[in-house]
Amino acid sequence: MLSEQVKQDLKNPWLRTILGTVAVVVAVNIVFITYAFISPPNLVVKDYYEQGKNYFHDKDARQKASAAAWRLQLLLPDGMQANSPATCRLYVMDHQGKPLSSGSVHVSAYRPNDASYDFSIELKAVDAGTFAAPISFPLPGNWDLIARIDADGQRFDTAQRIFVDK
Repeated sequence: MLSEQVKQDLKNPWLRTILGTVAVVVAVNIVFITYAFISPPNLVVKDYYEQGKNYFHDKDARQKASAAAWRLQLLLPDGMQANSPATCRLYVMDHQGKPLSSGSVHVSAYRPNDASYDFSIELKAVDAGTFAAPISFPLPGNWDLIARIDADGQRFDTAQRIFVDK
């Protein structure tokens, strides 16, 4: 008798609609959870957790270093296009305000949503305090740039987020 009632209830279109909706929601959640485990999001910095933990512990060291810090300014042209080279410039002045004429400068470009497109270029000295090189981004969208200079036994860097048009 109970099976007769279940068969009768399953013929009801409202019950079928509710059960179908629940099944679709559960299936979509399973797909999203599986996708999250298979392809975790890429992070710009590999050891983000350790750097975050040390942020407040290193506050005094950063304040002491800021007095001796160099001034770095990374310049890129407005309206950059994907796959179109443009000149990337880094202006560097030491803690006394004098332009720096030597050193090793690298600019790393990180794609926040896909690490497979990350790349790095070396800038060459073109003038006192000015380093430059052509840079071309393979895809449009947001890019995080980190310019790092190593000179006189010191290392300084600056970061900037840019948007590249199609």
